Amino acid sequence: SENIRSYTSRSFDKPVWHNVLGNKEMQKAILLAQLCLYAAVFIPYFSDKILKLSGASIGHHGWLLALAGPMGCLIFCEACKVITAFQKKRYQRSLAAKQNVGVAVEDGKPGVQKAAQAKGKYSEEPTGQNEHIEVSV
Repeated sequence: SENIRSYTSRSFDKPVWHNVLGNKEMQKAILLAQLCLYAAVFIPYFSDKILKLSGASIGHHGWLLALAGPMGCLIFCEACKVITAFQKKRYQRSLAAKQNVGVAVEDGKPGVQKAAQAKGKYSEEPTGQNEHIEVSV
Protein backbone atom coordinates (compact mmCIF):
# COMPACT_ATOMS: atom_id res chain seq x y z
CA SER A 1 0.00 0.00 0.00
CA GLU A 2 2.82 2.43 0.82
CA ASN A 3 4.52 1.72 -2.50
CA ILE A 4 1.31 2.62 -4.35
CA ARG A 5 0.96 5.71 -2.20
CA SER A 6 4.47 6.79 -3.17
CA TYR A 7 3.27 6.99 -6.77
CA THR A 8 0.06 8.83 -5.93
CA SER A 9 1.74 11.35 -3.63
CA ARG A 10 4.13 12.65 -6.29
CA SER A 11 1.59 15.37 -7.13
CA PHE A 12 -1.37 16.95 -5.40
CA ASP A 13 -3.42 17.41 -8.55
CA LYS A 14 -1.96 15.37 -11.42
CA PRO A 15 -3.07 11.76 -11.95
CA VAL A 16 -0.86 8.86 -10.93
CA TRP A 17 -0.07 7.94 -14.55
CA HIS A 18 1.38 11.40 -15.29
CA ASN A 19 5.14 10.80 -15.84
CA VAL A 20 4.88 7.59 -13.82
CA LEU A 21 8.38 6.35 -14.72
CA GLY A 22 10.08 9.75 -14.65
CA ASN A 23 12.09 9.20 -11.46
CA LYS A 24 14.47 6.26 -11.96
CA GLU A 25 15.71 6.31 -8.37
CA MET A 26 12.14 6.02 -7.11
CA GLN A 27 11.61 2.98 -9.33
CA LYS A 28 14.69 1.33 -7.82
CA ALA A 29 13.56 2.10 -4.28
CA ILE A 30 10.07 0.71 -4.84
CA LEU A 31 11.45 -2.44 -6.49
CA LEU A 32 13.80 -2.96 -3.54
CA ALA A 33 10.96 -2.39 -1.06
CA GLN A 34 8.78 -4.96 -2.85
CA LEU A 35 11.62 -7.50 -2.89
CA CYS A 36 12.16 -7.00 0.84
CA LEU A 37 8.45 -7.43 1.46
CA TYR A 38 8.30 -10.71 -0.44
CA ALA A 39 11.50 -11.89 1.23
CA ALA A 40 10.01 -11.18 4.65
CA VAL A 41 6.84 -13.06 3.76
CA PHE A 42 8.33 -16.10 1.99
CA ILE A 43 11.87 -16.86 3.24
CA PRO A 44 11.52 -19.86 5.56
CA TYR A 45 12.66 -19.48 9.15
CA PHE A 46 12.98 -15.69 8.73
CA SER A 47 9.30 -15.41 7.90
CA ASP A 48 7.75 -17.92 10.27
CA LYS A 49 10.17 -18.11 13.21
CA ILE A 50 11.58 -14.58 13.44
CA LEU A 51 8.79 -12.40 12.02
CA LYS A 52 5.98 -14.84 12.94
CA LEU A 53 4.38 -14.48 9.48
CA SER A 54 2.62 -17.16 7.49
CA GLY A 55 2.39 -15.58 4.04
CA ALA A 56 2.27 -18.88 2.16
CA SER A 57 -0.76 -20.07 4.11
CA ILE A 58 -3.10 -17.08 3.70
CA GLY A 59 -4.65 -18.51 0.54
CA HIS A 60 -6.42 -16.73 -2.29
CA HIS A 61 -8.72 -14.84 0.05
CA GLY A 62 -5.76 -13.42 1.98
CA TRP A 63 -3.96 -12.34 -1.18
CA LEU A 64 -7.12 -10.73 -2.50
CA LEU A 65 -7.39 -8.72 0.71
CA ALA A 66 -3.68 -7.87 0.52
CA LEU A 67 -4.27 -6.39 -2.95
CA ALA A 68 -7.47 -4.60 -1.92
CA GLY A 69 -5.57 -2.27 0.43
CA PRO A 70 -3.28 -0.77 -2.22
CA MET A 71 -6.13 -0.53 -4.73
CA GLY A 72 -8.30 1.27 -2.19
CA CYS A 73 -5.41 3.62 -1.44
CA LEU A 74 -5.00 4.34 -5.16
CA ILE A 75 -8.70 5.01 -5.71
CA PHE A 76 -9.14 7.26 -2.67
CA CYS A 77 -5.92 9.22 -3.31
CA GLU A 78 -6.90 9.84 -6.93
CA ALA A 79 -10.40 10.93 -5.84
CA CYS A 80 -8.84 13.43 -3.44
CA LYS A 81 -6.70 14.78 -6.28
CA VAL A 82 -9.87 15.64 -8.22
CA ILE A 83 -11.07 17.68 -5.25
CA THR A 84 -7.65 19.32 -4.85
CA ALA A 85 -7.47 20.19 -8.56
CA PHE A 86 -10.89 21.86 -8.30
CA GLN A 87 -9.80 23.82 -5.24
CA LYS A 88 -6.54 24.84 -6.92
CA LYS A 89 -8.36 26.14 -10.01
CA ARG A 90 -10.83 28.08 -7.88
CA TYR A 91 -8.00 29.63 -5.85
CA GLN A 92 -6.06 30.57 -9.01
CA ARG A 93 -9.19 32.24 -10.40
CA SER A 94 -9.65 34.22 -7.19
CA LEU A 95 -6.02 35.38 -7.33
CA ALA A 96 -6.44 36.44 -10.95
CA ALA A 97 -9.59 38.35 -10.03
CA LYS A 98 -7.76 40.16 -7.20
CA GLN A 99 -4.91 41.11 -9.54
CA ASN A 100 -7.29 42.42 -12.20
CA VAL A 101 -9.16 44.75 -9.86
CA GLY A 102 -7.46 47.75 -11.48
CA VAL A 103 -8.48 47.11 -15.08
CA ALA A 104 -8.71 50.40 -16.96
CA VAL A 105 -9.63 51.28 -20.50
CA GLU A 106 -7.50 53.91 -22.18
CA ASP A 107 -8.07 55.08 -25.75
CA GLY A 108 -10.46 52.21 -26.33
CA LYS A 109 -7.76 49.66 -25.51
CA PRO A 110 -7.89 47.63 -22.33
CA GLY A 111 -4.95 48.18 -20.02
CA VAL A 112 -4.14 46.66 -16.65
CA GLN A 113 -2.84 48.65 -13.72
CA LYS A 114 -1.76 47.35 -10.38
CA ALA A 115 -4.72 47.12 -8.04
CA ALA A 116 -3.10 49.28 -5.40
CA GLN A 117 -2.28 52.05 -7.88
CA ALA A 118 -5.75 51.89 -9.45
CA LYS A 119 -7.31 52.43 -6.04
CA GLY A 120 -4.94 55.33 -5.32
CA LYS A 121 -3.40 53.78 -2.22
CA TYR A 122 0.16 54.65 -3.21
CA SER A 123 1.54 57.78 -4.75
CA GLU A 124 4.63 58.17 -6.88
CA GLU A 125 6.15 60.79 -4.53
CA PRO A 126 7.54 59.90 -1.12
CA THR A 127 5.48 61.31 1.73
CA GLY A 128 8.39 62.40 3.85
CA GLN A 129 7.33 60.24 6.75
CA ASN A 130 10.09 58.47 8.68
CA GLU A 131 12.81 60.58 7.02
CA HIS A 132 14.33 61.73 10.29
CA ILE A 133 14.28 58.96 12.83
CA GLU A 134 16.30 59.43 15.96
CA VAL A 135 17.54 56.40 17.83
CA SER A 136 18.85 56.71 21.35
CA VAL A 137 20.97 54.02 22.89
